[in-house]
Amino acid sequence: MHNTHMNNLAQFRDLKGWSQKDLADIVGLNQSTIQRAETEHPSAKLATYKKCADVLGVSLCDIFCEQRSDLEAAVLKILSEIPSERHQEVLALFQLARNRVHEEDE
Repeated sequence: MHNTHMNNLAQFRDLKGWSQKDLADIVGLNQSTIQRAETEHPSAKLATYKKCADVLGVSLCDIFCEQRSDLEAAVLKILSEIPSERHQEVLALFQLARNRVHEEDE
């Protein structure tokens, strides 16, 4: 029997508004291969996860990390809509907000 745990692959795919078939077509695989990867079927290969991560603009760590809170998922959704060359600007804004919160707490 295979593991029914869902990793974050489907979540990142959904953030792009893609179906399993859409992702499969983009990475050059079958829809059933994507389905097996999303459910962590024993036949799923690391190369499949890597191809998917690359086109989704995330890391393998992002795909396999623990479930995220609603806030973390919302932040990732917003970040996925911002061009990657602007991510450092967004990070700087987060750091500025964090510093302001720490100052207010003192």
